[in-house]
Amino acid sequence: MEDFNSLLLNEQVELLRAQCAQDMAARRMHRQEARNYAKRIEAHAFPYRTPDESGHRLFDAHAYDLLADETAH
Repeated sequence: MEDFNSLLLNEQVELLRAQCAQDMAARRMHRQEARNYAKRIEAHAFPYRTPDESGHRLFDAHAYDLLADETAH
């Protein structure tokens, strides 16, 4: 399984490379690479966000929402 954060990073790097490319061929190549990463991101299974039999998740982003609410007061 691919690391999700690496996929996100690589997609952004390719988009930046496309933006900075000196010629259209390089720009197209980097855009295509970014699209390839985007497809892999979309297909990623996110197993660490899927609840197990007990309902526990290895990673629950919403748990941090409570911390933000507590510090806002």
